[in-house]
Amino acid sequence: MYIESCEILTHEAITKTVYRIVVSSERLARECYPGQFLHVKVREAIDPLLRRPLSVHRVIPKKNTIELLYRVVGHGTRLMSGLKSGELLNVMGPLGNGFDLETPFDHAVIVAGGMGGAPVFFLIDTLLDMGKQVTLIWGVGDGKEIFGIETFKARGVDVQIATEDGTVGKKGLVTDLLIPFLAKEKNNSTLCGFVCGPECMLSSVQKLAGKTSFPWQASLEERMACGIGVCRGCGVQLRNADMKMVCDDGPVFNLKEIYFEA
Repeated sequence: MYIESCEILTHEAITKTVYRIVVSSERLARECYPGQFLHVKVREAIDPLLRRPLSVHRVIPKKNTIELLYRVVGHGTRLMSGLKSGELLNVMGPLGNGFDLETPFDHAVIVAGGMGGAPVFFLIDTLLDMGKQVTLIWGVGDGKEIFGIETFKARGVDVQIATEDGTVGKKGLVTDLLIPFLAKEKNNSTLCGFVCGPECMLSSVQKLAGKTSFPWQASLEERMACGIGVCRGCGVQLRNADMKMVCDDGPVFNLKEIYFEA
């Protein structure tokens, strides 16, 4: 884990509230792994005091670039949205434990909800390079938040989209697409499931995943202060009553082992 000031190469709005920022770092491009995150200092001032955890959205090793995706939701990210190309972004990382891709499987089903799409691009790129078959099931509220899927389709990814407003793909929730998929594949031993998104979605997917015979990994979203497990502020409870820190022990966990309140 290092702290580094990285040059911002591009910074653009994907939607009115979702931004993609691309920074340059040979070290991060070499060391980042799917599922890890960077702890970003919004600006060189005491306001805001705390860093913001951002999932690694994409890495292009040949260009030494790292892409981060974030939504403007408060004071810190609003300030961050004003950063310009050529400025420096202070980042700490890479942090956390990413996805376990050593588990034997041939086909990955990836379920993303909302900004849960942020870390799955890096995951899909890596899986495709490994020769894995990939199904992406992505659900959002507004179809305008769907982007980048044509590139995946061109590489053979089975992309299924659900939007609550019905503007893209199937109208409904991401689980409306996952249910028929699992009806056919729940006992497929060549599969491994990956899921990223808000807790309400993870809980719903967990109920469905519990009826499958293959493993599932979940990337959790949580507010983090220190990012290294010291402040103990991002705890998650497992079904065996153990408490783990999302930043240090995760953010990736066995989906079937996480305890969600009913």
